[in-house]
Amino acid sequence: MKKSDNIPDKNPFKVPKNYFEEVNSKIISATTGAETVIRKVSIFNRFRTSILVAASIAGFILISYTAIKLLTPAGVNSRVSETLKEISLDSYINDIDLSALEENASSLILSEEVPDVSKKDIIDYLLNENVDLNDIYAQL
Repeated sequence: MKKSDNIPDKNPFKVPKNYFEEVNSKIISATTGAETVIRKVSIFNRFRTSILVAASIAGFILISYTAIKLLTPAGVNSRVSETLKEISLDSYINDIDLSALEENASSLILSEEVPDVSKKDIIDYLLNENVDLNDIYAQL
């Protein structure tokens, strides 16, 4: 027995009368009266990527700052601040008015006053300034 013997010869599906003539007019009438809905985009959706990038950077900075504060010893921060103070003092010393120094030096030269300084005082001064002893003897 063949399987095709059980299939009826008649098609059970039917198309309604005048379906193909009426379908175009039904589609056109259904779509022409409909209004297009304009969807507003919120401000958050517009700038979403920018907000996410800014939040990521802010989070990274906050985590880095916290990690540095927690992981570095307290003495390191104080040494850094002392070094910064020394740098500012050094820059202040380097900014001394040269014209004032020249005036003071010229007044000493013109007055012919020679300060009383012995060789021993000079050698002591140079040794305090960590000048090599051999260099001192070479200059004498």
